Amino acid sequence: MSIAILGRVARAVAAGAVRSGRFVAIPATTTVATRINPRNKCDWAAPERYAETVRPPDEATTLPGDVYFDQDFFELEKTQLWKKSWVAVAETTALPNPGDVIPVTTGNAKIILANDGGTIRAFHNVCRHRGAQLVSEPCTRRRTILCPYHRWGYALDGRLMGTPSFDADEDGKTIPEKYRKQLSTSHVKDFDKKKMGLLPVRMETALGLIFVNVSGDAPPLETWLGGLLDTLGPHRPSLDSDEIVATEFGKDYEIRANWKVLMENFLEYYHLPAVHPALCNVSGVDEHRREQGTGMYCCFATDPLTAGGTAIDPGRLPVFSAIEGTSHATTAYHCAIFPNVFFSVYPDHFYRVIVDPISPTTSIERATLFTTKAGVSAETSKAVLNEIFHFWDNVNTEDINICEKVQKGVETRAYPGGRFSFRFEEPVHRFQNMVAQMMMGGEGKYVMPKGDQ
Repeated sequence: MSIAILGRVARAVAAGAVRSGRFVAIPATTTVATRINPRNKCDWAAPERYAETVRPPDEATTLPGDVYFDQDFFELEKTQLWKKSWVAVAETTALPNPGDVIPVTTGNAKIILANDGGTIRAFHNVCRHRGAQLVSEPCTRRRTILCPYHRWGYALDGRLMGTPSFDADEDGKTIPEKYRKQLSTSHVKDFDKKKMGLLPVRMETALGLIFVNVSGDAPPLETWLGGLLDTLGPHRPSLDSDEIVATEFGKDYEIRANWKVLMENFLEYYHLPAVHPALCNVSGVDEHRREQGTGMYCCFATDPLTAGGTAIDPGRLPVFSAIEGTSHATTAYHCAIFPNVFFSVYPDHFYRVIVDPISPTTSIERATLFTTKAGVSAETSKAVLNEIFHFWDNVNTEDINICEKVQKGVETRAYPGGRFSFRFEEPVHRFQNMVAQMMMGGEGKYVMPKGDQ
């Protein structure tokens, strides 16, 4: 490849040029004669690494196989992608009551989520004294967060309350009265408890999810979600209210595949006939259409849904009240919010999965089935919900089996990347371009994909 062409590619990518309303694209007149060998030790933030993926989808090549197992790429993702994105870390239903506290992790950041009197707050999971991790497992009915090392205590709004904490706990006061004076910090110069509270993490909620942005400089969450909020607009009065409840049905899956393989699998329906023949009976391939505006998400719809004798056929449970009597009562929306959550919203339930990367080749999926309060309280609801969950569990297991085969395949050293089928796989191209833009981006640089043309 000539130096001149490489320069044009790098300048086009760095400038954020957009063609046909999409991401950065190399001009169609540019011919890249030789593919850069991705197998060499490389700078994964370099624009030329993504030159062929950022082309329009009918010209583009998929990301190279290395990005699904390379340790250097995985480590760079932690700072370039996970730190800078709005990451879904939990369902709001995971902290239903005041005093609920749970630990979560995203990238290199260990975080505490706390329900402080009905307000969910997020903090770095570290004591301000000597740096001990504060919370290691979910707990309930907490008024304070106590450090296990020296018993410093923090209120659920982050304020430092005790140094060490002398508040009663389940075992009574743990520090004898005669030692309390000696353990006072009054002799420490310029020590101000007001300045030693827990370190906050930027956090917002939407669509029943808790999102964190560790870097603190991402666009507002509403901008990140963009057109998805309009697409799901008729559902939002239900999704953002207490009408929606998490059922007792959920499951965690440990999967031998990179997190991107799992996200990309959800984003295309090309594989449905081969992998999910039963799903095609209610969500046919020909009934799919893309529903994407500007924003860090991908979405397509099934319209209309059909009754194919499956557990998820329309009409088995009460529909969401906000869409009753509308065309949305016969439509399903399949949504993925970058980087790590996907869900299918049916008229009477939705099945949502949060994906957590564990290593370059291992991921955890946390799946939960939701429905309406009316759907849970119906006389036959438990049996119906059990059938619906097992249907989705079977679909997800089918996906996991094929994704683990994909993982084995992309680790083949001879695999340089593939091609996209525009009709079925445009959302995968959109997702891979989000990955590329985040990996190339400097501080404060965010490039949003445009809407469908």
